[in-house]
Amino acid sequence: MAILILVYYQNPDERIIWWTGIGLTGVTAIVVGTRLNRPAHPQYWYLLAAANLSFTAGEVVQVIQTEYLDQFGFPSAADGFYLAEYLLTAVGVYGFIRWRTAQQDRGSMIDALILTVGLALLSWIYLIVPYERDPDLTWFQKAVSIAYPLGDVLMLAMLMRLLVPRGGKSKALWLLALGTLGMLVSDVAYGLIQLHGNWRIGSPVDLGWAVFYCAWGAAALHPSMVELTRPIPTQQPDISGGRLALLAGASMIAPAMLLVDLSRGDTSHAGVIGAFSAVLFLLVLARLGSIVLVHRHAVARERTLRVTGASLTGAVTFEDVSDAVQTAAASLMPHPATHTALLGVRADGGLRIRLGDHETVLRIPPDSELQGSRMIPVEELGDELERYFSGVPHALICPLALENRPMGEPLIGVLIVGGTEHQLTSLWGTLDILAAQSALAVERVMLSREISQRNSEAYFRTLVQSASDVILILNADDGIRYASSSAQRVLGYASLEGVRLSELIPPEESRQLNEALVRMRTREQAEQREHWRLLRSDRSAIEVEVRWNDLREDPTVGGLVLTLRDVTDQRQMERELTHRAFHDSLTGLANRVLFQDRVGHALTRSERRGTVMGVLFVDLDDFKVVNDTQGHAVGDELLVAVSLRVSTALRTSDTAARLGGDEFAVLVEDALSPADVGATADAVLNAFDEPFRLSSGTVRVAASVGVATTEDSVDAAELLTHADLALYSAKAAGKRQWCQYQPALQAGLVERHELNESLDSAIAESAFAIYYQPIVDLADGGLVAFEALVRWPHERRGMVLPEEFISLAEESGQIVPLGAWVLERAVAEAASWQRMTSDHRAGLGRRPLRVSVNVSARQFRDAGFVDIVRQVVRSSGIQPGTLILELTESVLMRRDERVRTDMEALRELGVRIAIDDFGTGYSSLSYLREFPISVLKIDKSFIDGLGLSQQQYALVEGITRIADTLGVQVIAEGIENGVQRDLLAEMGCPLGQGYLFARPLTAEQAVRLVRDDAEPVRLRAGGA
Repeated sequence: MAILILVYYQNPDERIIWWTGIGLTGVTAIVVGTRLNRPAHPQYWYLLAAANLSFTAGEVVQVIQTEYLDQFGFPSAADGFYLAEYLLTAVGVYGFIRWRTAQQDRGSMIDALILTVGLALLSWIYLIVPYERDPDLTWFQKAVSIAYPLGDVLMLAMLMRLLVPRGGKSKALWLLALGTLGMLVSDVAYGLIQLHGNWRIGSPVDLGWAVFYCAWGAAALHPSMVELTRPIPTQQPDISGGRLALLAGASMIAPAMLLVDLSRGDTSHAGVIGAFSAVLFLLVLARLGSIVLVHRHAVARERTLRVTGASLTGAVTFEDVSDAVQTAAASLMPHPATHTALLGVRADGGLRIRLGDHETVLRIPPDSELQGSRMIPVEELGDELERYFSGVPHALICPLALENRPMGEPLIGVLIVGGTEHQLTSLWGTLDILAAQSALAVERVMLSREISQRNSEAYFRTLVQSASDVILILNADDGIRYASSSAQRVLGYASLEGVRLSELIPPEESRQLNEALVRMRTREQAEQREHWRLLRSDRSAIEVEVRWNDLREDPTVGGLVLTLRDVTDQRQMERELTHRAFHDSLTGLANRVLFQDRVGHALTRSERRGTVMGVLFVDLDDFKVVNDTQGHAVGDELLVAVSLRVSTALRTSDTAARLGGDEFAVLVEDALSPADVGATADAVLNAFDEPFRLSSGTVRVAASVGVATTEDSVDAAELLTHADLALYSAKAAGKRQWCQYQPALQAGLVERHELNESLDSAIAESAFAIYYQPIVDLADGGLVAFEALVRWPHERRGMVLPEEFISLAEESGQIVPLGAWVLERAVAEAASWQRMTSDHRAGLGRRPLRVSVNVSARQFRDAGFVDIVRQVVRSSGIQPGTLILELTESVLMRRDERVRTDMEALRELGVRIAIDDFGTGYSSLSYLREFPISVLKIDKSFIDGLGLSQQQYALVEGITRIADTLGVQVIAEGIENGVQRDLLAEMGCPLGQGYLFARPLTAEQAVRLVRDDAEPVRLRAGGA
């Protein structure tokens, strides 16, 4: 080809001969080189040969048209061949790009686009625009003229994309680049000459095209041409200084051209330059994004290698190393597979590889094949590995080698990773690092095994000497022949050799020691464990767990081996935990489990001895009040004081226990009669006569006691049940006393249980009745309000009073729906009364009739109580100010913020709140100041003594006057005679209720009373 080029320049007039020869020789060189070198994808080289052939055909057609046919028209058939050459070249070069860098080097592609766009701007301004503005050309001529520089731009983009990656440069690639560059230079020069002059045959411009033919043919003939269709390893994410300068220069082409045009006063190209500048700006942003993305991938791979390095550092077997490597390879792969990597370790003249649950040994390739990592088709690994890597086409083999290895050949093993070409190529460098880490880990495991094998005897000797357990070897006479060094630390003896084992045992346990040694030597004992007490050198005792092994027949030992472990602290902890399991942690008394156990044993002894045994259940009265008012810390302190007081009141043979909360129990043994048990109950109650002095002050508390004896119980369970029933009876009888179990209590319990069961159905069926007791004006006897009282008309028991079922309802939580039902019925009745008498009472200047409804503490504390009241008021239409909710003092005692909030919400609704039975509990007038109280009801117990005690009169009068001062209305309960009414009226008490005026009325009777109240005759004593 070089000779033909020289001949052409000597005889340019015979261009068709020599130029055709040059082109066809180039085509032949590409075809021959492709056949000789056999690249992986030869079709792309054949496309380059076709591109050369098309260019040569264009040359031939042009010469024939111009020199032989005198046809100088433009465009011609030759232009079709020339333009086809651009497309064929672009497709071929794209194939090289696809197999070398696709899907792994986005940054290089962007770099190539930046360079291409910068140079394309020059081509656009100086080549394309002149054609486009030439008035002498038709639109088709313009299109063909513009197609040439566009083809050059396309070729330039492909060339840049092929050259930009920094890895894998081959001579064939450089030759291709040289030929393409020569063609581009000649094309540009030819285009400029056509614009400003005439091209002539044999000009220097032809030299670029000649280089194009020659360089492409040489590239195909060079052996490195096969690398153009092989993937190259992923490039590092950094940008070199030279590349950065080149990209910066390309990016500055647009602003530089704009400055030049502005300096000449030409702004016709400003729009095009601006568009190219925008494209360059977007490409720079994309390049920055690609750098960030590549950096993230690099960080992820580095993290995986770091985690794998930590796993390999902790690996102790080849299997651990293999598992760590497989986990790392699966994490590195873009699409992890089950079988990704294998680790082969050199052993037995081959490579030992674990395949799932079995191992195989493969032939070691020659060292020349393992000088570096290489990629091969997976079928070349053999049938067994090909099945293991099923579904992946290629495998990367990375040798595990260490230079200057002290234990043999440098090659330790291989790492085999399966995947696609692009996956493996992108991870090539990372997998090499993983192989290096694996080589170090495998070498360390090998060294560890070698050291372990060589130093096993020294290792075990050191292990025994360093163990915390004491190891003793006994001779036949029970003398100590060997003692590990830990014996000095555990027993305090500097040396035990020659000492008899019996000298380390307390004298009283020497017999047990001899029996144990006999069992060990005769092997009569199946479990090889004993528990002994040993004496230290300072004669203090420790507890040890002894394990033994008879090695008298072993020539290396020849004795009885004992292993002693100090378990003194462990045994102490076990005893402490046992004590905690059977004793109350607060008071130190026996707990329920231990108490029940002792009751069972005491019952057996009582039957054997013929004595009486008794059980006392002790429950503190109103202990919850102490807890709620003074806090749990004071409550716990009180429980401890009670436990001490009760314990001192008992005999040494009796047992006190805390069953939980404020419940205590006493076991009385060896009593001669049930009266002796009763005497113990008296002693327990007397222990509460004196107040308890606590850190917060003096607290007085009483107790109730239930007593049961073996005279009325046959077993432990029945005894405890009877004591519980007796305690319940003592509570019901008024507290602060003790009660002996009676058979009737059982019947009462059954009756209470039946009543509780029927309570559920009664609430569901609304089987209750509401009675209304009038509240009158003590001055004129006029009807002011009614108090709603719930009754239960039971089908078998008759009328059940509230004191019999309200407590059951509160315990079971049924008081909430029951209270809601009473509130709804009572308010509905009151609303009808108000509508009935509104005109009459307004004419007399009297307020509408009010209704009082009792609300239990459990009901008031329910989260939805305020919403229920609001709904009832809204649905009934009652005036909110005529509804009074009666609360007991127990609701106010805790001074709960939620209680205060709910009471404020009720006051805002307009509902009034009353304190019921004031004076019977922990009464405090401060309630009237702290809470929104509207009404105060004085309990009947204060009213009963009005005419009999001046002190009682003064107390009621004081309450009335203070309440009046605070704006609280007073209602006196339980008025039964005229004297009480008159005295209350004199002291200023405005309202009252009681049997003097009327007993509780049915709804129908209440309606009649409301109607009668409209008559001139007022409600007076006995008027109902």
